[in-house]
Amino acid sequence: MSFRARTAGAFTLATLSTGMSALLAPGAALAHGAPEFPISRQYNCFKNPSLPACQAAIAYGGEQAIYDWNGVNQANANGNHKAVVPDLKICAGGQEKFKGFDLARADWPATAYSPGADGKYEYRYNATAPHRSLNWTFFLTRDGWNPTTSPLRWSDLEQVQQLGPDQIVTSGKTIYTMKLTLPKRTGKHVLFSAWQRSDSTEAFYACSDVDFGGGTTPPGTPSDMKQIGQVSAAQDLPPGSTVKLRVFNGAGNDLETISITLGTAAAKAVWLGQIAAKVNQTSGYLKVGTLQGGSVIVPSGATVMDVYLQHANSGASYAMDVVLPTTPPNPPGGTAWTEGASYTVGQIVNYQGRQYRCLQAHTAYVGAGWTPASSPTLWQAI
Repeated sequence: MSFRARTAGAFTLATLSTGMSALLAPGAALAHGAPEFPISRQYNCFKNPSLPACQAAIAYGGEQAIYDWNGVNQANANGNHKAVVPDLKICAGGQEKFKGFDLARADWPATAYSPGADGKYEYRYNATAPHRSLNWTFFLTRDGWNPTTSPLRWSDLEQVQQLGPDQIVTSGKTIYTMKLTLPKRTGKHVLFSAWQRSDSTEAFYACSDVDFGGGTTPPGTPSDMKQIGQVSAAQDLPPGSTVKLRVFNGAGNDLETISITLGTAAAKAVWLGQIAAKVNQTSGYLKVGTLQGGSVIVPSGATVMDVYLQHANSGASYAMDVVLPTTPPNPPGGTAWTEGASYTVGQIVNYQGRQYRCLQAHTAYVGAGWTPASSPTLWQAI
């Protein structure tokens, strides 16, 4: 048995499925995008709903928020962002259903953020429904901001840049790339973006947690490495499982495959750390982990890690595959759970030799990792 773990390489299935999510997500009206780097809270929770901060956001604000991850908007903003997005509701874009993303927590996953060789910080936005831009306005939390004190207020933020449409590079019709000049910061901060359309009064909002480093690591160290996506561990693995990270060139041809085979059962953070360490030791194209001071390290206990090109212009992409050992046959009754299918409340499915009952109607989006075993808000073992 095998499954494809979520990645963000140019040729992966996850990239394609994300672009279609606005059409597929239940109740997703006017869904138009979110930052993929540094990844925003709503996009990260859509991709990795089992993260502790995301579970807390879902418990507080409801699960619809992650289905509608690309619709954090205000229809009548017209550039008056402070008027339509009040204090304490900034990361939610002022919308009640997204209020979980405003929770004041220390464990919101932060993207290690360093400038490129040009001294500027890259910002990429996955526009699932592209629109013409009037401008993009960026705000950064001030020195001394504490993520656990309270949800964000406008007084916590400093406007650091505003870009016009001529400063945006579009690739693949849906990815907007920008270069930001940011003031010096150390440690964890929030980068808040406001995208104002030129063909409508509608605007879109997002909070991206970032880590500029600090302490013994020089903050903001320029690097030729470029973040191109993430790999995540959706579940613990049994003995005999094989994890492969495959690397492709710009034409989609195989360049290399790095793999590990587990001799014993491994928790998801353990096996992800093992494959990341081997990639960093052997790959000629990629690094996996957290960028600190120009180098990539493997963080302890992480179930989501960034993937970097060692050379920003190499054009390489990647996919991570997990091959499980033979599993026991499905018990009688119910159908086999399948990634990409839609499920209704009360439906019974078989997964890895167990049966589960659906608790909430949903679509198991390809690459999201919403397996019955790892999604207790969606499935109940019976």
